[in-house]
Amino acid sequence: MKIGVLKETKPEEYRVPLVPAGAAALIERGHSVWVQAAAGVGAGFADEAYRQAGAELVATAADVYAAADLLLKVKEPTPPEFAGFRTGQALFCYLHSETRPQLVDLLLERQLTAIAFENVRASDGSLPLLAPMSIIAGQQAVLQGSRFLCNHRGGVGTSLVAYPGLEPPRVVVLGAGVAGWHAALTAAGLGAEVALFEIDLERIRQIAPGLPANVRVLHSLSVDLEPYLVRANLIVNAATVPPASDRHLIDRSLLKRLQPGTVIVDVTANLGGAVETIDRYTTHDDPVWQVDGVIHYAVTNIPGTVARTASRALAMAVLPYLLELADLGVPRALLENPALCSGLTAIAGRLTWQEAGRMQDRPWIEPERAVREMSERAAGRPALQSMLGD
Repeated sequence: MKIGVLKETKPEEYRVPLVPAGAAALIERGHSVWVQAAAGVGAGFADEAYRQAGAELVATAADVYAAADLLLKVKEPTPPEFAGFRTGQALFCYLHSETRPQLVDLLLERQLTAIAFENVRASDGSLPLLAPMSIIAGQQAVLQGSRFLCNHRGGVGTSLVAYPGLEPPRVVVLGAGVAGWHAALTAAGLGAEVALFEIDLERIRQIAPGLPANVRVLHSLSVDLEPYLVRANLIVNAATVPPASDRHLIDRSLLKRLQPGTVIVDVTANLGGAVETIDRYTTHDDPVWQVDGVIHYAVTNIPGTVARTASRALAMAVLPYLLELADLGVPRALLENPALCSGLTAIAGRLTWQEAGRMQDRPWIEPERAVREMSERAAGRPALQSMLGD
């Protein structure tokens, strides 16, 4: 199979989904890898490293589109990239298609086989290609937030590193999923006193035994959140509340009662979601703003702060699936690996991701059925469902 690696075009996006060692692994199995020049440079992987691994280095994205059967990237394609796709190609990346109708139009019109990293789901229900970025987002939420507690960044000069003889700094984490859990562990590792709030009792029982002594996991519906928030130095939101919700974990009236200089880092960055005053996205170049003396951080690409680590973590998780796609071919790999099939967004001009169908009012079909029917048509046989009169 010919696999193409595209350079990311979004501002401040330096990650790459395939590192040179991964390219070498594919090439050793008889596949070819085409890498756009400078695709990995922002993450510390020089073009020469890919060349030494056996990859073909090409100058432009157009060269990659022309060569590849399977296109690999990190972020979803943006409209300026749409023209490059050829009918029938496969695409493997983060897609988040449910909120991107133009992207869905592209997938369907070009009959792309699109597999979304974020929807690949293992048999235990975990999301193995989303988890690496969630871990890094949680860790960096604390580390990036701590910067804005410093005086020269507009904070009040509180260190998240505990000092002997002084009260420990206080951190509140909302949501004990992968990101929130790792935010709590990172803050605890610095010596902060951490209150980790979670609504799911099963999740609380799962994580509680392994938490450090300076982390208390609390049930959101049984323990009053406000006393913890008003004493906090740093608040990390990793709880998913829909955008433009009419209920918030931190509304504007509660925000006024927080200590001046408190930092809120919203990992989910849902506008008007868990935090009412998170009403804009920010960038690494200009990451914060203040409301009522409280510092707000809503960068949508937190793992991009550490692109090399994030790329290595993502590539490590992606490679086993990529090897399956390359070795077996995309349709067979989808049929033989339910985790991969769960990530299928579109194939042969048919939408297979139910959330995109529901949110955009489009017809959709179950992924496995779509793959089987496409495979049967390609083999010159009537589709099984048609034979059954469906």
